[in-house]
Amino acid sequence: MTRNYDVGYGKPPKHAQWKKGQSGNPEGGRRRPTDVAALTAQLLSKRVVVRSGKTTKRVTRLEQILSRLIEKALQGDPRTLKMVLDEMRKVDARAENDAPAPLEAADLEVIEAARRR
Repeated sequence: MTRNYDVGYGKPPKHAQWKKGQSGNPEGGRRRPTDVAALTAQLLSKRVVVRSGKTTKRVTRLEQILSRLIEKALQGDPRTLKMVLDEMRKVDARAENDAPAPLEAADLEVIEAARRR
């Protein structure tokens, strides 16, 4: 096998070189989120090590933030207490809106007929 060119560091043999127009990394790197909501969710979902007394455990950043927020509210900080209570009201309101509608008489009859079989 004869070569008309040098082979060495940074100069691979011709058969191992990328072909014209071919990418060295066709799939590319992983896409990073571009919108603020996705980026925030990604950052808050990362885990951190939290030490509580002699024990340590891994929790998400969001869990740690909420834990500290509630601790501060329990210590009597009025602004933090109001913030926690407002968030709880929002959660309760969402839960009430998401509650299933009560069953109608026709639905109850179908269920009862299925139960009898």
